[in-house]
Amino acid sequence: MGRAFDLTARLEPTGNAGLRLVTTPDGSEYLDIRLDVDAGELVVDRDHASLDSRARGGSHRMPCPADRPVDLRVVVDHSIAEIFLTTTGQVLTLRFYPTGQSPWRLQARTTAGTRLGFAVDAWELRPLVIKEPSTGAAESAPASP
Repeated sequence: MGRAFDLTARLEPTGNAGLRLVTTPDGSEYLDIRLDVDAGELVVDRDHASLDSRARGGSHRMPCPADRPVDLRVVVDHSIAEIFLTTTGQVLTLRFYPTGQSPWRLQARTTAGTRLGFAVDAWELRPLVIKEPSTGAAESAPASP
């Protein structure tokens, strides 16, 4: 994936599981979005999200039902991530300052003994290109009487 994308995911875990956005080829830099079914929370962990020593780590938590599938929408634009927990209507926006320049990868991850049913759709976002109006632009329409 590129550095700007929009994805939707449905996660159906039998235990703790989630998604990992890997931003370096060697996997040393990543943003985790995981379900902690024991605590009933969605956890977004950025402790390993940047190799830049100035970046802050830490994790953010949102209440999340553990007894049914979880629907997410994740919009990433370079160093900004918006995580929409559509199952509950909650939203989290955070910065994570990845340094990796190569294509990013998305991984589904589980803890030992956990199964994860999932469906993911992703769309790469392209930069907006604003073109200047041509010099022969149409004249404005006459005002109505």
